[in-house]
Amino acid sequence: MEEGLVGRWEWEQTSARDQYKLTPGNTGHKVVVEFDRRGRARFYQDDKLVSAAAFTVRRDRAGLGQPLRHLIIYRGYQNNQYYSVSGNRLHLQDANGKLLQHNYTRMVAEVSVNLATPKTLQ
Repeated sequence: MEEGLVGRWEWEQTSARDQYKLTPGNTGHKVVVEFDRRGRARFYQDDKLVSAAAFTVRRDRAGLGQPLRHLIIYRGYQNNQYYSVSGNRLHLQDANGKLLQHNYTRMVAEVSVNLATPKTLQ
């Protein structure tokens, strides 16, 4: 599995050949996908788990002389997705021919700081 894919990703937009763009602003939904090292993907909408699937990653070449692409193969789903990671951005493209592209931003893990309140001296 490609290490760059592992993590939590927040959805920014989905587009289809610049015809339309879906975003959290115009759908009213926050969407997050999480890929873990054990090959599990979890899909959340509005902070609720809505789906999960096992996945594997395969390298795929579109044709002779074409660059290698990384393909996410979900078990039990009809659709697989090509992916690329650039910095803190994840780009997914549906492999079913519909040409939908999905863009995500890596979520930074929140660090909880517990500061003890000093006791007052008497």
